[in-house]
Amino acid sequence: MATLNVDIPRFYCLLRKQFLYDDHDHHGEFVKVCVFGAASIAGRAVGFHILTENGAVVWRVPIHALCHKEDAPLQPLDWLQMWDCFSYEVSCTEFGRLRDSRVRVQMRDRSWVGGQYLFTLDWFGYPDAEEAGDSGAKCGHVVALDNGNFCMQPNNRIQWFSPAFVTPFEEKPDYVTNTRVWKVERETETTDAYFYDDVDNFGKLSQVSLYVKGQRVMQKVKEIFK
Repeated sequence: MATLNVDIPRFYCLLRKQFLYDDHDHHGEFVKVCVFGAASIAGRAVGFHILTENGAVVWRVPIHALCHKEDAPLQPLDWLQMWDCFSYEVSCTEFGRLRDSRVRVQMRDRSWVGGQYLFTLDWFGYPDAEEAGDSGAKCGHVVALDNGNFCMQPNNRIQWFSPAFVTPFEEKPDYVTNTRVWKVERETETTDAYFYDDVDNFGKLSQVSLYVKGQRVMQKVKEIFK
């Protein structure tokens, strides 16, 4: 786990050169770069760390500064990254099951763009990064889009393809966002026996569901067995 800066699986692409000149000059020009890290500042867009082909390291460029085709359209940053960073505490994972997967990403105008999965950023250590519900935790899957740009999108903006397992949906499923977090530690195990032979509560295992957002005070204890 990392604070502020995190290693990412490095990839090579193009940097729009105007981002080396504070967006004043060199529009329409490109520099070859290696992207090797990312920075997470709560409340800001993810910044990517790059090494240029002439030996300069540049810190915290936004994702819309990067592309892998010179004819890629310059799309707005908030089309390519849906949410600001939730915390300074960030992790990066290249999930083996998703590695190199083909995906379809829904943009802000509801159009779909194909792409290929690269890796995932996720956040922790702050309530907004860990709570359930619509305004709670969201990861960011980094994708190389077919139109030449890169994006970072949450789960509910991506359709995944895996011919050996997935039958792609034609209409989006009507799934509902989870609003609960789950716990398994409860108050039924009060015995001092070494192997927890709690005879009085045998067969009355409980499951605790905590309702959120923002407060973890309401508990619903549900008996599974009676």
